[in-house]
Amino acid sequence: MDYAVGVSVFLLVVAFVFAFAPSLTAPFTGDATDAVVVADRSADRVANDLLVENPARPTVLNATCTQAFFDTDGPDRSDDCRYDANATDLKGALGVISPARTVNVTVVDDGSTLAAGPSPPRDADVSVARRAVLLDGSDATVVVRVW
Repeated sequence: MDYAVGVSVFLLVVAFVFAFAPSLTAPFTGDATDAVVVADRSADRVANDLLVENPARPTVLNATCTQAFFDTDGPDRSDDCRYDANATDLKGALGVISPARTVNVTVVDDGSTLAAGPSPPRDADVSVARRAVLLDGSDATVVVRVW
């Protein structure tokens, strides 16, 4: 009788481990984690490096460079700007190397909007990162969407 109880308990424990162990690692193996990191790092890069006037003052964007970055019809960059490629090569400018990821960067400032990259599909799992910045003396928000 003791043997039967011991074997039954052992089998229940083994079944429990096989049933619930995959769910313990699932949050770390999905693609969503990658998108969150890409969105966060891209937002930091835009707000603290690419479009700033002075690296000692992060989140204070240079209005001329910001306008030029999003102007895909104009020249790639000005000599005063800190980026190497403008929004025509958005993934390259942000350092996103994954071909499976798509990026959208939007700067919203009191009714005016500067945007680069395609809009996310309605059915996509989108990771969003936001940064508050100062653009041309007024508050603005940098929004990075990755899917």
